[in-house]
Amino acid sequence: MLLYRNFLVKEGALAVQDLELATREVMWNIPFSFKVAMYVLLVAAFAIFAKGMWGKILFITNGKGLSALKGILPEKLNWKNFIETIFFTGKVTRKANVGIFHSLIYYGFVILWIATDLVAIHADTPFQIYKGWTYIIISFLADIAGLAILAGLALAFYRRYVKKPDSLSATQPKREYFMYGMLAALVIIGYLLEGLRILGTGMPVDEARWSPVGWLVANFFMSFGWSNDSLATVYRALWLGHMANTMAFVASIPYSKFSHIVFLPLASLLTPAHRGAVLSPMDFEDENAETFGLGKASELTLKNRLDLLTCVECGRCTDVCPALNAGKNLNPKTIVTKARDLVEAAWNKGEADVELWGENPIYESNELDACTTCGACMEECPANIEHVNLILEAKRYKTLTLGDIPPAAADATNKVKINGNPWGITQDDRFKWADGMEVPVIESGKKVDYLYYVGCAGSYDSANQKVVQDTVGLLKKAGVSFAVMGKTEKCNGDPVRRFGDEYSFYEIAIENIANMRQYEFDKVVTHCPHCLHTIGKEYGKFEDGAFETVHHTELLAELVRNGKLQPKKELSGELTFHDPCYLGRHHGEYDAPRDILNSIPGLKVNEMELAKDTARCCGMGGGNMWYELPEGEHLAKKRLEDIAEVKVPKLATACSYCMINFNSSKAQVAATEEIDIQDVASILAQSVL
Repeated sequence: MLLYRNFLVKEGALAVQDLELATREVMWNIPFSFKVAMYVLLVAAFAIFAKGMWGKILFITNGKGLSALKGILPEKLNWKNFIETIFFTGKVTRKANVGIFHSLIYYGFVILWIATDLVAIHADTPFQIYKGWTYIIISFLADIAGLAILAGLALAFYRRYVKKPDSLSATQPKREYFMYGMLAALVIIGYLLEGLRILGTGMPVDEARWSPVGWLVANFFMSFGWSNDSLATVYRALWLGHMANTMAFVASIPYSKFSHIVFLPLASLLTPAHRGAVLSPMDFEDENAETFGLGKASELTLKNRLDLLTCVECGRCTDVCPALNAGKNLNPKTIVTKARDLVEAAWNKGEADVELWGENPIYESNELDACTTCGACMEECPANIEHVNLILEAKRYKTLTLGDIPPAAADATNKVKINGNPWGITQDDRFKWADGMEVPVIESGKKVDYLYYVGCAGSYDSANQKVVQDTVGLLKKAGVSFAVMGKTEKCNGDPVRRFGDEYSFYEIAIENIANMRQYEFDKVVTHCPHCLHTIGKEYGKFEDGAFETVHHTELLAELVRNGKLQPKKELSGELTFHDPCYLGRHHGEYDAPRDILNSIPGLKVNEMELAKDTARCCGMGGGNMWYELPEGEHLAKKRLEDIAEVKVPKLATACSYCMINFNSSKAQVAATEEIDIQDVASILAQSVL
């Protein structure tokens, strides 16, 4: 006879007796043969699971197996991201409504999984742990967890199939139905079994306290007036169905959308904190190379192939893409799913390779060219997919192999190669911004702490020349040991690489690295975040190209903190700050510009709703500074509308591209037509110099 908790009311207080004896029969009316069948099916389920996982490993490695997996490992594993994904569902909660129902399903599932394991341990091992407080707490939590799962599934179903947002369109809807149906069946049949077991064991009153849902189900079945034999028969039938459904769930994980349970945490571990769309150099000395760039499935990287498996088609990348939201022909989700569906179809036919640019190419030129490489898609993606890398690899093929490049981009590339800058202005004018100033120029054999890489915009664009002049003034005021390259400085190649012209970028990078290595300095400081990214991250992939690089706002913020720059003059008024994509999402720096602005007396910073890692791109990245696609709106307009909402007379930024774009586009929005646009360095200079 089972022993249960007895509650005694004594002197107005609740006294508890025999808590350590509280338990239940875990295999009520289940014959031994059923248990044998369960474990046989469990072995079969895990065998099918293992076979499927091995198939996925072969897919990721393109048939090479475990030995090739080392090629997917980054320089540093992202354990922080992994832990956040495993225990706190990672980036899912960035979208509050989705975070709620996903958390209900996820944590509910985890609790039920733990409860199931404890039941198995109690039933089939010497460890009788499913009793006392362990049983009481787990039983209660499992009952509530089931409700949480059903509520989460209902909310998710409503969102996907009733509201039907465009971003949630699925290429294979049956995958979705399978998930909802199997999870719902696991919970519902579990409740039915619980109710039948409670009824069949005599309706022990204490079960109402720690099995509340099961108690209600038991009372429901009581109205049927079934005999004990009928109860047992129904129970055994449902138990078999529940067991089969559970085993099918385990076996299906590698073959269904459930696979994200495995691959999403793996992707989170392998993805750097600030991915930044860093590409590896191409081997142009390979005599066997027939094409360059991503032209077929065999040219996908291991991380690319993992990304294809990880995508759950949640559409978050779609929602935040500035190009798509401006009416351009780009959807980050379909960039991934089109490649996945093509490669998977070929793989399932036993074909290890397939052309991405065959008779029916999966990508269009304007689709790839529309990408600003802002990284919003990657920042938002809960599966840690690197959409931008996939796009840039495809652009490499489009440009180098197909010869397909926007004419304006090709012209800018030629100007970089001939004149050292995409404007095509003579190299003799590169140092004119310093006329009338005493600016130190770096010399061989004379070491400085910082090499100030001014960049093309800082050298040739009048608004950005003012930023450079102010930065130089601040560095001199703080007594910083620095120098510029003067007329020997050339474009670092950022726009050329974003055009997809990897060969020209290769030549530019090699020349610049050799030029910079002539001099002695500790760090490079850049004005433009795009220079920061190229020199600080992408040059590091080349021999002798590793330079420690900081943005000018990072250095200036440090000088303010150390008291070497002291903002004293009060600057009354309000402004808002626009986060440059390559400073924020690609470099991880959000605080330095704000620290500088907040240090200035009298200045008030009003943040936009979309700020920091959710900031909308101005539209100039990815080469779009040098060409504009005809469809849709100018991308800067959307961001200017964000700026207009905070109703401030001044906009601060920290990127040369952003400054050029906003100055040329601000008239598109009436509320920003007269807005004053300045770099953070210039605003600081007004208070310090």
